[in-house]
Amino acid sequence: MGLRQQLDREYEQLRAAQIDRARSSPTPAQWQSLVDRYRGASRDHPDVDATRGLARALWRLSMTLHAAGDPTGALGPGRQGVAEFDTAFRRTLDWNADEQSPAVDAVLAELLVARCDLAEAAAAAGKPVERIRILEGAREIGTSITAGPRSLRALGTVYHNLSIAELHRLMESTRQGSFDVDLRAPALSASRAVETRLKAVTPAEPLSIWELANTYIQYLRCLGIAEEPEVAVRVTEQAAKLVALHSKGPLADLRPQLTAAVAMLCIAYPTHARRLGRALRSARPRRPWRRRGI
Repeated sequence: MGLRQQLDREYEQLRAAQIDRARSSPTPAQWQSLVDRYRGASRDHPDVDATRGLARALWRLSMTLHAAGDPTGALGPGRQGVAEFDTAFRRTLDWNADEQSPAVDAVLAELLVARCDLAEAAAAAGKPVERIRILEGAREIGTSITAGPRSLRALGTVYHNLSIAELHRLMESTRQGSFDVDLRAPALSASRAVETRLKAVTPAEPLSIWELANTYIQYLRCLGIAEEPEVAVRVTEQAAKLVALHSKGPLADLRPQLTAAVAMLCIAYPTHARRLGRALRSARPRRPWRRRGI
């Protein structure tokens, strides 16, 4: 087994431990050690696989530092990881005529998700401007080519997270008495997130359905400011239908958030309150089928 294969194997072992709650999560020192060895391998053999391996290790190091309560410390390796992913993406794209090839799709999806994670670290570190800049960059990269299935789902996350960041910026500006922020920007990003996630949703993948429902709720939060009551009624209907697909589980757990968002809309649009309430109640959780006694 060559050095690259050994590093890739160790990466997968650490990654598996990081996502398995029953196991001890890797420490920042373990990820830093892997980063250093990937960096050496990348210097010796500067190909796209080495670059991508280094990017992944830096990304995981950043995530580990953030999870450990050090978002500021996570920014350095996070930025480096994004830069390495960007290089890997450009090289992979140069070598593939098909923009939707699995190779391009995989590295673009990783780049977009890494940018989303870096943006969250920036937010936690008190850098809201950098947070939005990172997500806007992800949006530009994600729409620069025709996205494949993995990168399409990642692009939906980019739009969703950008909407949250823009709404936070708008609320902060309002608190400070500044009104030079576009009121429609959060709703526009949420709308694009819905559009993207509708394309990416797969009935066989429950998480994709949850993601769509979650974005509908974020869209509703934004519509309370965008002065779009008719759109709010239609989106409430769609969100209620999705949340009602299951009486238990992650989808059903979104119902309190949906109810809270609609309550806010009823205050914002009192003349539409009755229609919003009907839209919310139009879909009820399905009850398990039972055979009737004879």
